Amino acid sequence: MLLLLFLQNVVSFERNLNLLEVGMASPQQELIVRGEQVERIYINYVDRKYVVNRRYQRKLIWTIEEKQNFIDSIISGFPVPIILLADPQDNPAGHLEIIDGMQRMDAITSFISNDFAVDDTFFDLNTFATTKDMLDRGVLVQRTPLMSREKCLSIAAYPVPLSIYEFADGESVDEVFRRINSGGRQLSRQELRVAGATNAFADCVRVVSSRIRGDTSNGVSLFLNEMKKISITNRELSYGINADNVFWVYHGILTKDHLRQSRDEELVADVIAYMVSDGPVASRTELFDDYYGARVPLEGGSLDRFRSMDQAIRRRNPDLVDLDYQRTHDALVLMLVQAGVSFYQLLFPGTGVGNPIPRYFQAVFLAMHDLIVRKGMVVADRAGVIVALTNKGKNIVIQEGGRWGAENRAAAVNTVIGIIQQYFEADSNPDPAKVHWVTKLQNLLTNSKTEQAAFDFKQGFLELSESPKFDDGSFDKILETCAAIANIQKGHKGYVVVGVADNAPTALRVGKLFGVEPLLFGEFHVTGVEHEAKCLGKNLDQLFQMITDRINRSELSEPLKSYVGTHMKCVSYFDKTVFVLEVEGQQQPSLYKKKYFTRRGAQVIELEPEDFPNLFSRFR
Repeated sequence: MLLLLFLQNVVSFERNLNLLEVGMASPQQELIVRGEQVERIYINYVDRKYVVNRRYQRKLIWTIEEKQNFIDSIISGFPVPIILLADPQDNPAGHLEIIDGMQRMDAITSFISNDFAVDDTFFDLNTFATTKDMLDRGVLVQRTPLMSREKCLSIAAYPVPLSIYEFADGESVDEVFRRINSGGRQLSRQELRVAGATNAFADCVRVVSSRIRGDTSNGVSLFLNEMKKISITNRELSYGINADNVFWVYHGILTKDHLRQSRDEELVADVIAYMVSDGPVASRTELFDDYYGARVPLEGGSLDRFRSMDQAIRRRNPDLVDLDYQRTHDALVLMLVQAGVSFYQLLFPGTGVGNPIPRYFQAVFLAMHDLIVRKGMVVADRAGVIVALTNKGKNIVIQEGGRWGAENRAAAVNTVIGIIQQYFEADSNPDPAKVHWVTKLQNLLTNSKTEQAAFDFKQGFLELSESPKFDDGSFDKILETCAAIANIQKGHKGYVVVGVADNAPTALRVGKLFGVEPLLFGEFHVTGVEHEAKCLGKNLDQLFQMITDRINRSELSEPLKSYVGTHMKCVSYFDKTVFVLEVEGQQQPSLYKKKYFTRRGAQVIELEPEDFPNLFSRFR
């Protein structure tokens, strides 16, 4: 086994070097290859030097056996595949973007952090100064039994081959990533498709898929340190997202292994292609390849399909395609929650959990999309839809095999439309932005774990006293927070969500005063703002207008004040309503009451004059 792994590593090492030499066409893009000791890699990791670009680095997927085998190669002194990093242009912080080797980097750093054992022993945290300091400060906890000091020292001193691609721009990084990941590695078909794909279709599928899995991040870039918080649990590896709770797995549509292979993205791609096409389209592997531009060379009919799909996304507008999917998905989620069963159990009650049913999901989802988006209807009788779909899996004819013809696919969708259409009605007030934020609010709550500075949550606008009244001091804090979030960086987005308590005591206090039962999502308690509107003698529209007026009269500097006032949203989360204040960094730093604020973690800090130069440097 070790000999086989050794040979695989040698082949991969040589192949990566050859690929990198091909990319060294420009004399301005220098390639540096060096050995970096594991200890130095870990120090850089702790110092948050390694950045993951989530356009093409989705999640941590290695099993514990794969991690253990990699560490065993290091212990044995075998050569390991080269890790490719990019030193981007305009990089004052000195961050290095991981192009190839995220799984290996995580295996190294997580083993040293004592996340898993090799040969039933854990890395000795007293081996080098950084880990000893973190042990002494309680940042890391030593697990036992300990690996021998000799092995730990050999790991710390091992020279990992790193290649740093200097002065790399975005397009060159994408091209290198595509070449590296299409060169024969054991990736799934879908992972090979998305390697370096940056057209409108690929971007739209990536955004929607991430939202449904729940592993979204606020920006494109994320520190390697944060990837665990938004990766999906693997056997014996506890990450931030429990695979059993992911929509696809919980509802019996896909398996956990399908998630690991990115089959969920393939399913979303299949659905979106149907959504944006003028007529029914077939479902087959070759079409997916063409939509992503994965065939080399891209020519003839493949090129026509690539361009046609890209234009279809742009014609509808990627943001609206995302919204169309979100509206339909949330309508389906609300129905399933009310039904109290999984999607599989709804269509096939009493049969236990059988084979995954992705095509049945497509039939139901696309039928609801047709009614909600194309026909402009809304669900009038959710209970009626539930009864209509119960045990109807046997009535939906699904073509078996690898290919799903356009005619059979359309027939399945039309069958479901016929079953549920009577429980929908015309939308009397059509609004493409009207949407339940079931999925999106959960995404915001999850994102706050990886980027605390860009998010804040308030239980409401009223004092939590026996005689509640509008809390002017708390409203001041909300506007200070808006200014602080805007000052993170030009163009950086963040959110202040009102109607969410971030701890149990606050939620209990709201419940005691107003009789509100919060909805739980992780450690967050969604209390809503309906009870506050009622307490003030207003309806939700009047409360929304009151808050908008207060923002417009506030001492927030322009143009931030206008941005917050015009981008505030009143959204529904199941039976709760929350207010979302969207914030974006402007061209210049923003003020509140003629003062500059910034965020340090979850704290809002007023800046002193000596801090102004650093603040303004973020907006150059």
